[in-house]
Amino acid sequence: MYSDTILEHFQSPRNVGELEQSDADADDENPVCGDRIHLWLRIHDGVIVRAGWKGDGCTPALAAASVVSEMLQGMSVDQARALSRDAVAGALGGLPARKAHAAALAVSVVHKAIVAYDLQDHSAHN
Repeated sequence: MYSDTILEHFQSPRNVGELEQSDADADDENPVCGDRIHLWLRIHDGVIVRAGWKGDGCTPALAAASVVSEMLQGMSVDQARALSRDAVAGALGGLPARKAHAAALAVSVVHKAIVAYDLQDHSAHN
């Protein structure tokens, strides 16, 4: 039913946990199913150097959070801003149509964290 990648990320999730001294964070929830992800980002010179997350939800939602936390590391803020549901679904080896919301939630929380980062004054960091 799920790809090997989804099962691997669900059984051995990467980068779980709150990041101390994060530069941005956000959380989002799918109100229909109750899946929830909180994402923390550490950003240096416009590049995401670390991502951490916590979440509750279905197997694909937690796998999506895990795979996104890996995808983000080394990405520029602009690349993260352009992250798509299709890219996340592809990184997971595909998602069943009824679970496409998992990739959408992961991308939504990334975009919210980037907006939070954009709203901050970064002059002290540069």
